Amino acid sequence: MQTCDPTTQEELRIITRDIWRYVLTTTFNISNDEIKNNELSIVDARNVMHKVAQRMQEPEILEKVSQKCSTLESTGDVTMDTAMKHHIIQDALVYDVYLGGTPSLVEECGFEDGEKGYVFMQYLISEHQNDPLIGQYIGSSMMRLCDAAGIDMTAIQKAAEAMNTK
Repeated sequence: MQTCDPTTQEELRIITRDIWRYVLTTTFNISNDEIKNNELSIVDARNVMHKVAQRMQEPEILEKVSQKCSTLESTGDVTMDTAMKHHIIQDALVYDVYLGGTPSLVEECGFEDGEKGYVFMQYLISEHQNDPLIGQYIGSSMMRLCDAAGIDMTAIQKAAEAMNTK
């Protein structure tokens, strides 16, 4: 995506948006009108993702992920061990970051509480997923969560680069 010309980038963004809209309207019973009437500006999306990034880095979230990952027994397969840790991170993101607390972060950001609000928020944010500032917020927060989980992102990146050069 980053190496494409601006016209192609915009075409890909619109195609991705339309696929997400189809999935939401059919799976979660969210109407196209609801989507169109609630679109977020880039400023609003950045503000929401800043709140998400802050919540992701709260000490109790990092500690919970660290504690759960530290109790996992190794399978002897680094890929499988990493996948199990990643699953713990994903659960923490959904149930502790987005849906945990009173009010939940989803509600605090102006969305309906629960699964529908979470999905709707994710969709609206996805419109701006290629924004550099949003990428920075999420990237740095995910690195903190991965560190807490004991996932060595540098080693994973090097392994992926080695696979790409073969």
